[in-house]
Amino acid sequence: MSNQQPPNPPQDPGQQPPQRHPQGQPPGGYQQPYQGAVPPPAYCQQPAKKKKWPWILGGLVLVFVLSIGGCLAFLANIATDIDKESTKEVTVKYEVTSDGPIAGNITYSSGGDAGQIAQANEQPLPWSRDVTVTGFVKAVSLSAQADEGATKITCRITEGGKVIAEQTSTGPFAIASCSGEAGK
Repeated sequence: MSNQQPPNPPQDPGQQPPQRHPQGQPPGGYQQPYQGAVPPPAYCQQPAKKKKWPWILGGLVLVFVLSIGGCLAFLANIATDIDKESTKEVTVKYEVTSDGPIAGNITYSSGGDAGQIAQANEQPLPWSRDVTVTGFVKAVSLSAQADEGATKITCRITEGGKVIAEQTSTGPFAIASCSGEAGK
């Protein structure tokens, strides 16, 4: 028995003991991949797939919220424009002329709420009146009737010198009517 080696030969104090590896295993403590025809089940597991539906749902919600926000901004802008237009004031000038000295009857929209009218009877000619009109639709109207002895009568509505409407009628007791929209 003297020719057998002891299981651990003596070593230098600074030297590492020799490493023994199981047969067929590389150094480092890890195992080689399975060499058989079918790998073990734990070896071929794929990483879990991330779900796509939360991203799709989130994108749809974002598009919906942005669309609603855009519509609300658009409607707010329209409401502001309507409010500005309805409070905007426009001054129009009503004029009546005739070849006679007096107009028998003059009726005109007075510039307040829609439907408000004013009337003037037996007015000397030429006649004119400046009226401030407000509201979303600034409808203006003027009608005049000639008095006896006149053969023609003319009505005219202007805004800033621009003629909105004008009409001339002829004959005894003729009526001229003008209407239009101011502030265009």
